[in-house]
Amino acid sequence: MNRSSAPLDNRDVDEYPPARFANYLDALYDSRKLIAITTAVALALGVGYAFFSQPVYRADVLVQVEETTNTTTRNVLGNVSAMFDVKTAASGEAQVLGSRMVVSPAVDKLNLYIQATPRYFPILGQVVGRYAEEWSTPGPRGYVWGNEHIDVSKFDVPHEFYDRPFILTKGDGQDYQIRYGKLKLQGTVGEVLNATTPYGPLALRVDKIDAKPGATFELRRFSPLATTEKLRSELSIAEKGKESDVIGVSLEGSDPKKVSAILGAIAGEYVNQNVKRKSEEAERSIRFLELQLPEMRQQLSDSETRFNDFRAKHGTIDLGEEASSLLQLSVAAQTRRAELEQKRKELLSRFTEQHPAVQSIDAQLAASQQETRQIASRTELLPPLEQKVLRLQRDVQVGSELDTMLRNTLEQLKLIKAGKVGNVRVLDAAEPPDTPVRPKRALIILASLMLGLFAGVVAALARQRLFDAIDDPYEIELRTDLPVYASVPYSRQEEKLEHDRRRPQSQSLVLASESTIDPAIESLRGFHTALEFTMLAARNRIVLVTGPTPGIGKSFVALNLAAVVGASGKRVLLVDSDLRRGFLHRHLGGDRGPGLSDLMQGTLRADEVIRTTRFPGVDFIACGPQVTSSGDALSNAKLEVLMSQLATGYDVVLLDGPPMLSTADAMRLACVAGTTFLVARQGVTGIGELRESARQLEKIGLPVRGVIVNALRLRPGRYSYGYGRYRYASYIYKPYER
Repeated sequence: MNRSSAPLDNRDVDEYPPARFANYLDALYDSRKLIAITTAVALALGVGYAFFSQPVYRADVLVQVEETTNTTTRNVLGNVSAMFDVKTAASGEAQVLGSRMVVSPAVDKLNLYIQATPRYFPILGQVVGRYAEEWSTPGPRGYVWGNEHIDVSKFDVPHEFYDRPFILTKGDGQDYQIRYGKLKLQGTVGEVLNATTPYGPLALRVDKIDAKPGATFELRRFSPLATTEKLRSELSIAEKGKESDVIGVSLEGSDPKKVSAILGAIAGEYVNQNVKRKSEEAERSIRFLELQLPEMRQQLSDSETRFNDFRAKHGTIDLGEEASSLLQLSVAAQTRRAELEQKRKELLSRFTEQHPAVQSIDAQLAASQQETRQIASRTELLPPLEQKVLRLQRDVQVGSELDTMLRNTLEQLKLIKAGKVGNVRVLDAAEPPDTPVRPKRALIILASLMLGLFAGVVAALARQRLFDAIDDPYEIELRTDLPVYASVPYSRQEEKLEHDRRRPQSQSLVLASESTIDPAIESLRGFHTALEFTMLAARNRIVLVTGPTPGIGKSFVALNLAAVVGASGKRVLLVDSDLRRGFLHRHLGGDRGPGLSDLMQGTLRADEVIRTTRFPGVDFIACGPQVTSSGDALSNAKLEVLMSQLATGYDVVLLDGPPMLSTADAMRLACVAGTTFLVARQGVTGIGELRESARQLEKIGLPVRGVIVNALRLRPGRYSYGYGRYRYASYIYKPYER
């Protein structure tokens, strides 16, 4: 099988990369309006969002958790403040900052569960009110668009009314009315309004209303717990840096003063609870020491009594150098052990035995007991009398030191309790932000522009891929094996003529008579030359011009081709053979009838339906009155005889046929025509439509002579010749292999 007789598929042709890139550029150029519209819409949406969306402000605070020294490993009671500055991780303090214990008091302090806002006009009311400097005149239903404001310090309602919209209307003077459903109440600014509802009591205090009479506001009361949880979810809490002990807290909102006030209240409550917690720890230790001091004093008194009785009985005994050294070691060890035991008792009043602090004390106690046993074993080597003196003197010294330490500790604890100083501080207080964090207008506008451009390009390329429309004449030859006989450029002059035809009482305007040097007419002149050689081998002088679908310009091609052929000195009969929707009579003057349908039904003769035109050498037969079934009319056995008779008086009989894929009429006309051409429109006709049209004709043994590409758009970068610039893709032809 040779290449001329075998259909080609995409595997037979490879495009050079520059050609593929040029095809993409062509698709973008053809869809430039789509890209421009998509970009403009996206840009308009972006600009609207950038300038009309609610600005969002961000306030923040910095809190430092100060480093403290844990002295449980050395002098437990020596540095009392360190006993209550047990440092926790910053992540733990971040959890405390965002806890209900801290956030809930801030909610109560600022009445965040009360929402009171003006009722703005829908859509644009709030945007206009954002830039207004004066109060507005209330519109229908009390809507406003100015800088109205209301302050509500108390709004207590039953649980059933939580999150329900109450409408407050400003009255004359200081009066106002609040309503919800059938409930209507009257109140006065500055006074508490108490009322009884079916679900329980209602209390409202409006401190201030800045608005004209008739303005309305919307009041809502939320659950304190729900408001607290909502605020906790909106807080952003994180440690600044790694192990920096500095915690940052930020909050976003539409009111810069409100978000800064909320953060200030939260930071203040966090510091207060830290101080309160430290004072509570000190108070607990004070109570513990006050219970331990009498017992410690009694133990010291008993030790002194035993030591004095021993000296009175045995007199003063001087200890040797070894015994004095052991006495000092024993006093230090016993004192440290007593301190650890006191600390363990104090910790057990707050924690369990599994707490890390208690377990640390237990480990130190075990080491102290081991040291005490070692000293005791060395003491047993001394003479019995020195051992007795050493133990009595050790008990007195240990008791005296512990008593002194406990008294000093008690005084320090009292100072700590009265000092009200915590181990956290606010480094940066919350300040009302001056500029919003979003929307970023310049960024949004740029992003919308780029997104619109990208969406337009994607839509253009997707349309090219999905619709498979013809873009280049060579594409038809390579993918359908149908030769392209003519490429008719898109005519802007024809576009203007089409616009003029729509005017009332307009004259019949044809491009071939109005602009004889138009590139489209020049292309049809070139096609006429090819047509003459083609008809030499045809079985008759009848030429059918049809196409796969409507709206591709086949009537434009047939009409102007007839004018071009007639101008060359040939006699042409132009027949509007589209009995359903023929409209060539609008361009040549006259009505639908009499015409072809009358001729087919035998009601009129040929000389009665043939009309002369203003074009030299061109006669015309209109489509005629509509018939019940155009298919039945064209299937008349007299059709071929009739067309043969008409062809005897003309050099060319040009049939403007109906669409091939819409009806079967075109196939019946092709049976009597010696030459059939298909018209395809760039960007409209698909390759599949051309293939199907050719396949239907091949089924009845009728070949398609070739294709006429209509409305070929001029694109930038085409090679110049004559009246236009054209670019053709470069292909590598491969031999057809079986």
